[in-house]
Amino acid sequence: MDLVRLSLVNQLALRLSSDGRARQSYLAQDRSSGRIFTLPRALALALRRVQAAERGDAEARKRVGREELRDVSGLLGQIRAARGQDRLTRRRFNPVFASFPLIDLGPLQPRMQPLARALVGPGFLVFMAALLGAALFLGIRSDWAIFSAYRNMFSLEAIATFGLVAPVLKIFHEAGHALTATRYGVRLRKGGLYLIGLYPMPYVDCTEADVSARRRHRIAISLAGILVDVTVGLIAFVLWYLVAGSYWQVLIGHVFVFSTLNSVLFNANPLTRLDGYYVMTDLLRRRNLATRASATLADLRLWAMTTGLAGNRPREPRHWGLVAYSVGSFLYRLKILYVIGFALLPRYLGLGIVVMAWGAVAMFVAPLMQDEIPRVHLDDAARRRRRWMRAGLAGGLVVALGFVPLPYHLRLDVAADVEGHYQLTTQSAGFLQALAPGGPIGGGTRLAALENPALRDRAEVLDANLAGARAAYESVRGDHPAKAAMAARQVMSLSDQVAVSAREIAGLTLTAPGDGVFVPSRLDRAGAFLPSGTALGAFLPVAGGAVLSGPFPERYVDKFQQGPVAAELRIAGEYLTLDPSAAALRTIIGVDRASGTRIYQLTIPADLTPASLAGRPGALRLTFAAEPLVCHIKFLIQGLAARFREAQMADRSGI
Repeated sequence: MDLVRLSLVNQLALRLSSDGRARQSYLAQDRSSGRIFTLPRALALALRRVQAAERGDAEARKRVGREELRDVSGLLGQIRAARGQDRLTRRRFNPVFASFPLIDLGPLQPRMQPLARALVGPGFLVFMAALLGAALFLGIRSDWAIFSAYRNMFSLEAIATFGLVAPVLKIFHEAGHALTATRYGVRLRKGGLYLIGLYPMPYVDCTEADVSARRRHRIAISLAGILVDVTVGLIAFVLWYLVAGSYWQVLIGHVFVFSTLNSVLFNANPLTRLDGYYVMTDLLRRRNLATRASATLADLRLWAMTTGLAGNRPREPRHWGLVAYSVGSFLYRLKILYVIGFALLPRYLGLGIVVMAWGAVAMFVAPLMQDEIPRVHLDDAARRRRRWMRAGLAGGLVVALGFVPLPYHLRLDVAADVEGHYQLTTQSAGFLQALAPGGPIGGGTRLAALENPALRDRAEVLDANLAGARAAYESVRGDHPAKAAMAARQVMSLSDQVAVSAREIAGLTLTAPGDGVFVPSRLDRAGAFLPSGTALGAFLPVAGGAVLSGPFPERYVDKFQQGPVAAELRIAGEYLTLDPSAAALRTIIGVDRASGTRIYQLTIPADLTPASLAGRPGALRLTFAAEPLVCHIKFLIQGLAARFREAQMADRSGI
């Protein structure tokens, strides 16, 4: 039959996916735009015959039927429509998610080939193993001191370092993808910049791997960026110890934190559409998993909103799996945004709002704009039902905010109330001679021994003075009444001083009042001088009820004064219900220098022996009276504002 010339056919590259015979898929790539289309087997065979006929194969021209020609023409129409959509999209600048191709990397690949062969292979893994060994040696030797860098991960300096260093580190990350793709013969397309919420990040287009690389090579290309991040983190780990005590150590510590967190939380995580996601989809042989999951969830949401008039409910387990993946991905991104945002908001209110807004754009808006989920055209009945459903949900939300009460919960870290009940302190000042080791102690056992030569010398002087005063009293007692009265008063005064001196000397030795557990404090070496009242440790008796204590936040004081309604203690994997009415607050004199707030200590008795609390901190969960959800939101905002003021006060005190 005569074949109408289809010039677009020769601009398509048709390939069979290398995922194995069990899951063969046919892919057609538009060489002009780089788009990849998944085809049914029949359409792929028809396209192959039409391509052969276009190249002048007479036998193929005879085998092309009208139905095949019609199907191929439909495919070409879709490709033309996609090209037109791309042209329209490029004309609009989208500040939320925009890409700017800067260079064609394909012609540079022959020059990259020697470097790719040198770096991509077992040698690089050996280098990583050596770095890992050095990091383990330095970490163990220093008791992992580098992890102190995580404590300042939300400081202004760390945030500024992230903003400046992230694009630079991303260049190394993308270079790993590019070199690995070059090593396995995958043609690179463009390289350039992504603008995600106006923040620039480099990228390399390796989409040719989807149609030209084997599955294991695609996995290697996806893993390359993660391995580069890990390598940069290990190099920063080692350098952190080599430049100790300088500004470079702080900078390198921030690089280490960013590289490790970026790999664990984002790049290697399959719930975010980055390298770990593509590794997972290749391992599972499930292309376009995120797009299909989003489409399935959107279909389910539409089905629920129209009560079955539109959309579809998942009917097979794999469809429910797609819904679970989409929901899990959304919740994970929401959790990350919550953790980062609420770590920044109390310290940098304006910056925290900006970071949360940018994170919301990068995590939620940009992926939606990448997905190509077709819009569903609804009839009038479905639209009306969806409007009523949305109105009902909005009304239900308003009712829930205003009328649904929920209790307040507060979690506190508690331990034995050492300072109030079980603290063991020196009764007299002296030089430490001996301190009992921690552990079970019997009654009457010596816990601590001090020595104070000044006290003993004073006691000898007082004894001699008392003996002299008594002799003087005896000599004048019968002859001179006035002198005898004065001598008697002298004897009484010296006797009182001798008794006080004896108690002070006795206070140099502390013994256990009964059976219990002794937990010594960390004191200086033997011979250190300890003033009176110095804490030596805690003595926890084996009998009687225990009293626990822990720091209590000032913002919950009003809630506590209204009375907690429940108290639950979790300790050593067990849960105990405590009497909330027995809880008490005590105010510590002074304020917290870090936050400028008053210090409160909560105490609560528990049906435990004090000795059982040795080395076993617990978690106390207090429940306060329920209030509507809107009150919870107000309380949360007030707490953020209070923490922001506390951070400001801490910064001012530091200055």
